[in-house]
Amino acid sequence: MRLVEFQERLQANRRPVVVDVWAPWCSPCRTLSPRLEKVAESFAGQVDLWKLNADEAPELTRELGVIGIPTLILYRNGIEIARRMGVQSQEELSRLFAMLLNEQAPMPSTQMSDATRWLRLLSGLALWTIASFSGWSPILLIVGAILLFSAIYDRCPLWQALKRHLR
Repeated sequence: MRLVEFQERLQANRRPVVVDVWAPWCSPCRTLSPRLEKVAESFAGQVDLWKLNADEAPELTRELGVIGIPTLILYRNGIEIARRMGVQSQEELSRLFAMLLNEQAPMPSTQMSDATRWLRLLSGLALWTIASFSGWSPILLIVGAILLFSAIYDRCPLWQALKRHLR
């Protein structure tokens, strides 16, 4: 299927559409699939779920700008309104379907996973440790500080207050 055909099909569809871009060899796709199908069942007749096998339609996948799988692309009236990459919880999927149905724009996915948070914290601390053994290199200290801050900025009340004033 080409992009033009895909867009025509989207325009002709009366209901909102969630496109699941997946591949049979993809473990996260296999994890997401039962959750997604369960949520799609609860929204049957209201929101359509289309499955797009990235292996069978590589050109369309590329034309849609998909850079990783699984990717969910949410469409309303033929227009993309949101995109999520990676495994989503069943609660998040339900929230996305409900927002799509209620004509609300889904909020950007900003929640950082615990694994990412710990990786950033440990990487920042490792850089500071290396800096202390290498004569306190300013570059290592700055990069370490940026990594540490990127791990906690979303929970920092000072940053939240400053961000409100910057807007």
